[in-house]
Amino acid sequence: MSRTPFSFGTLILGGGGALLILFLLVGWLLPQRWEAEATAHIAAPASAVYPLIDSPEGWRQWTPWPESGTQRSGPDRGTGATLSWDDPELGAGSFAIVGGSEPARVDYAVRVDGGAMRTDGTLSLTPEAGGVRVDWREEGDLGWNPLMGYWALSLSRAQSEELAKGLDRLRAIVADASAAPTPPASAPPGTP
Repeated sequence: MSRTPFSFGTLILGGGGALLILFLLVGWLLPQRWEAEATAHIAAPASAVYPLIDSPEGWRQWTPWPESGTQRSGPDRGTGATLSWDDPELGAGSFAIVGGSEPARVDYAVRVDGGAMRTDGTLSLTPEAGGVRVDWREEGDLGWNPLMGYWALSLSRAQSEELAKGLDRLRAIVADASAAPTPPASAPPGTP
């Protein structure tokens, strides 16, 4: 009976460890960056859409946000308007309007966990027949976490789908606001 320097259990644990190291190494070598985009036509002028995209409070109407630990800072709208959060499930992060030009474009930045994960995006409004075309583009970096490399493989497609859903919600909110009856103007004093 021959004896090897390694027992069966040692070989199993060593093989499992080697596979784990290989898995992490491949994940570390995978691209950490992703890009996503979506486009929608909204049957309203840019002036009806822009207020919903140039402020954190406008974004909260049509995109999901953490439910707890949110805090606003900076101006109400435009460059510097910021929403930060520290949520037990989603971690800490911030959303800030970083640029743009009314009523054609808004640039924003999202930072999560101290900037380890970054997303930069742009919403562009282009007038077209019967309304405005909204082009939403995002790109991000998931940092150097080897497990995130696997996630990045499918994130471009998944995030493009989420952007399209967000634009659908934006379209619905603008349509609801356009359909809301405007209150009648009050008559000047002394008129019947």
